Amino acid sequence: MRWRWLWLLGLATLTASCTGLSSNLPLDGYLAGLKELLQKILWTANVKRCFAVITDDLHYPIYDRSFFESVGRQLVPFYVVRVNDSEDLRRLPGDVELVLRAIKARDCELHVITILNGWQVQGLLKFVYENRALNMQRKFLLLHDSRLFSPDMLHLWSVYVGSVFLKRQLDNSFQISTVAFPGILSGVLVLKNLATWQRGKPFHERLLFLDNTRDLKGASLPVAVVEHVPMVQWSNTTNSYQGVEVDIMNALAQALNFQPKYYEPNDSEDTDWEQNDDGDVQNKTHIDSKLIAEVAMHGARFAIGDLHLFQVYLRLVELSLPHNFECLTFLTPESSTNNSWQTFILPFSAGMWAGVLLSLFVVGSVFYAISFLNAILTGSGHDAGFSRCCRRHPSRGEPPDPSHYRRLSFRVALSRYRPPLGAGKHRDLFDDYATCILLTYSMLLYVALPRMPRNWPLRVLTGWYWIYCILLVATYRASFTAILANPAARVTIDTLEDLLHSGIPLTAGAAENRHFFLDAIDEVAQKVGAKMDVLGHNEELTARIAKGQCAYYDNEFYLRYMRVADEAGGVGSALHIMRDCIVHMPVVLAMEKNSALKQRVDSTLQHMTEGGLIAKWLKDAVKRLPAEAPAQQEALMNLTKFWSSFVALGIGYVASILALLAEHWHFRHIIMRHPMYDVLNPSLYYNFKRLYPD
Repeated sequence: MRWRWLWLLGLATLTASCTGLSSNLPLDGYLAGLKELLQKILWTANVKRCFAVITDDLHYPIYDRSFFESVGRQLVPFYVVRVNDSEDLRRLPGDVELVLRAIKARDCELHVITILNGWQVQGLLKFVYENRALNMQRKFLLLHDSRLFSPDMLHLWSVYVGSVFLKRQLDNSFQISTVAFPGILSGVLVLKNLATWQRGKPFHERLLFLDNTRDLKGASLPVAVVEHVPMVQWSNTTNSYQGVEVDIMNALAQALNFQPKYYEPNDSEDTDWEQNDDGDVQNKTHIDSKLIAEVAMHGARFAIGDLHLFQVYLRLVELSLPHNFECLTFLTPESSTNNSWQTFILPFSAGMWAGVLLSLFVVGSVFYAISFLNAILTGSGHDAGFSRCCRRHPSRGEPPDPSHYRRLSFRVALSRYRPPLGAGKHRDLFDDYATCILLTYSMLLYVALPRMPRNWPLRVLTGWYWIYCILLVATYRASFTAILANPAARVTIDTLEDLLHSGIPLTAGAAENRHFFLDAIDEVAQKVGAKMDVLGHNEELTARIAKGQCAYYDNEFYLRYMRVADEAGGVGSALHIMRDCIVHMPVVLAMEKNSALKQRVDSTLQHMTEGGLIAKWLKDAVKRLPAEAPAQQEALMNLTKFWSSFVALGIGYVASILALLAEHWHFRHIIMRHPMYDVLNPSLYYNFKRLYPD
């Protein structure tokens, strides 16, 4: 194969390069007419950066020195590629592909392709389309050939909208035509005749290379959608799609004058794609987005549904500029440290409660000890019943012999016994140990004493103990109020490290998300990708997350929607959105590969972003999706928090019942078995105990 390509910059390079081109070759009428027409078109195109020429041996003599000198108002760089007449241009050699890449890098305004073989031109156009070797939204000048309009070339001409065809007529005139746009977007290929040119006649330059993408003239364009909050969502109220990207598409339709036709791709269709990287069979990338498949198969002109900017998509479709950046994170289960039944004991720690109970018995014992010492020092212990093991009433002798219990005279005397007047007159509040503990406990609960103690030492101790009780109760109330004012602490997962340590299975809705983690340079992210499974959304997903069976990866707004929908369904599962954003992923629109509308779409998106429209639409779409779960009412005692009072009441009931049973057992097994107990005369036993307490 014989290839020649020239890159000429400046007049000096032009002169040196054109010496190898024959300027004296005989030209027949066809070549002469074509040369003159090309010169006029190049003059009309007003090339400023550069232009490219791809030609064969037949047309190569056209591009001589006189041609390039008469083309432009000033000398501009140009590329010339000469191809063999019999070569397959579907597979270009590496050096020629590099030339095409250089042409694209310089963003040349015009591409002149004068190749007579239509199959070669068709192969070249397909190669450029598949490999994006040239900027297909620039101007293309080609020779008319019916082989260029075969059915498999239909979608290509929706991309090469700046193409102009030159067709020689029998009278040596040239018919100039182009693809009717936007009619081609409807799937109908019609050539629009622009002019018929003859040698020596003027040329209407305004008819060529018109920008037809400004106005699509109300064409109906199919738009594939997939529901994904907040970008796309079906509304039963309006019976239409709503969302941020729907608003964007409606704005684009108004700006470009087309009618969007929304539809959802069929779920039953196989939308799994395998893309090989660099021809390596073992290195495959799995794509499971049905939106990408729908656009790649030319079933839709646009696709919306919260598509993220993955490089693997670019092999199949064209992606717009990002219109938003979403926080991608995990929806995880949430547990609570709600100890409502412990509300009344939480204000104090276990050590504090132990100290309070210990102080209760210590202070009660101190009260009893002071009362006992005061009775000894003042000599008032003759009528008090302190420590029967240490002090006894002198008038009370030893109990009689048990044999006297059955004597009738002894029983009659006990029955007639009446306490002497003034008995117990000198007894004080704290003369009995059980009474000391009971009164000490009552003061701790802010229950006033029946009266003040008679002895001043006990009065002084009572005053200081009251101060202690006030401080203790004030501390308890402050801590109790703080517990009521703050909700129970939640146990949540907020980092990738915590998520890995939790052992919860990880899931995502697309295989691209899993590959994103596997291709990351962070070791933690790679471990997350290794544990992640691809799982489609289903109705039981939130229930599985709440049970700790999985954690779901998606954008923050969609995770809010899942949590709100779960709460609205009455399930009330504990779901938490991780606070750490894994990545702020760009959100884009999908278009057909090399779409001619990309520049217009990107420009309109940029204007909408700068004008704040997209931010406003996003705010409206997520206003009903709270970032956090609604906070509990602060400082409000509800039944859940009050449950501890029932626990305390239950403990009191159980203790009272046990005390009643113990008292009943003591009465039946101790008192009723005493020799002096008489069922018909119970006072006999109690008078005996008064006289002989031991």
